[in-house]
Amino acid sequence: RLSLVNARAIELTDALLLLSRVDRRAFAREPVDLSLVAEEAVELMLPLAEKHGVRIETTGGLALADGSPSLLLQLASNLVHNAVVHNLPENGTVWIDTAVDGGSAVLTVENTGERLRPELVATLTEPFQRGTQRIRSDHAGVGLGLAIVASIAQAHDGSLSLEPRPDGGLRVVVRLPPAGLRHVMGKLK
Repeated sequence: RLSLVNARAIELTDALLLLSRVDRRAFAREPVDLSLVAEEAVELMLPLAEKHGVRIETTGGLALADGSPSLLLQLASNLVHNAVVHNLPENGTVWIDTAVDGGSAVLTVENTGERLRPELVATLTEPFQRGTQRIRSDHAGVGLGLAIVASIAQAHDGSLSLEPRPDGGLRVVVRLPPAGLRHVMGKLK
């Protein structure tokens, strides 16, 4: 029991340190392909998904954003992890798509799951907000996953939107400025 308490304390400390680092924007930026970041996040979360019978489907193509590869991997991993953890108890699905849309690099993560009220979804990016009870009790989390995602998106001058899916589950869309835009804007100033 003490080991579990210690592991949760370490996880919470790491998450808070990451939030602090992101909020200070203390990271270097470079072109990052969101499709490759999404693939890596899926590889990291695949054992968890397989363990719980959740299928992950990826689509899309090249979507270059200007940012930190490690932070954007953290963002994608948090989204995929949440999509697996907050899924149906059996035969759930996670859909991940990358695209360029309206001048933005876009990462979309959707999952099956229980129906969510819009009022609840509006609070999910608040720190320590857990929403509904998790189906997967082996990954309790600390309630910072979507708060970290929101902070990373904001630190990259991007946006995050969450909406409940009509049949249950959640649709999360991250929009980031395309690679190179920051450099062009900096030269124009």
